[in-house]
Amino acid sequence: MAISPSISSALNASLQTITPRRVAAAVVAIDGSHEVFDSEARAVERAIPSRKDEFKAGRAAARHALHQLGSEPVAIPRAEDRRPLWPAGFVGSISHTRQHAAAAAAHARDIQGLGLDIEDSTPLKTALLPRILTPLEQAQQAASPMVGDVPRCKLTFVAKEALFKSIHPLGRRFFGFQDAEVELHPDGSWRAHFAEAAVGLPEGFTSRDGRWCQVEDLLMAVVCLVRTGS
Repeated sequence: MAISPSISSALNASLQTITPRRVAAAVVAIDGSHEVFDSEARAVERAIPSRKDEFKAGRAAARHALHQLGSEPVAIPRAEDRRPLWPAGFVGSISHTRQHAAAAAAHARDIQGLGLDIEDSTPLKTALLPRILTPLEQAQQAASPMVGDVPRCKLTFVAKEALFKSIHPLGRRFFGFQDAEVELHPDGSWRAHFAEAAVGLPEGFTSRDGRWCQVEDLLMAVVCLVRTGS
């Protein structure tokens, strides 16, 4: 399927509108045209071609974001747990759909954790809701299944995926869907409230600048993790 330039442009423009201050972001098409460093290529040398193209596009988007922050083109290898290893002094996040890769990056002096997720807007299967949503979120889902024109269940999932990506590189401990409740707003903002028993959240950090948007049938969410009091 051909990738529509208009969708790519709309995704990029919308991502810019939800990107917090001091964060750079970019979207590129997954079209097989992107080159990577040797150290990056080794991470996916045994992958199928479509996965290689996805990986390369993600690194290209990441380098576009880093360039906006003054970084020279550098390799972004993959850790054993598959998270990107950002260059010293930077934090970031990468996400993919079948046709696009998106990335966000920031200086680590400004933001300590950064999460970005992009997914299609298809609602979650009912059987998955108890695993993704807390009891309060399930009650909200039953009372109001949509946030604007967006399925609440899927938007909650996208926000929590972004939240996990902001947290995991700091502690590299498991942070589950039940460890936070997401408060979604039709104006495109959202907040995370952490459970007292959450074990994956590093001490002394809080989330902020949660934003989301919809572009055609795709949802995007971003969030920052900063030291408490910043």
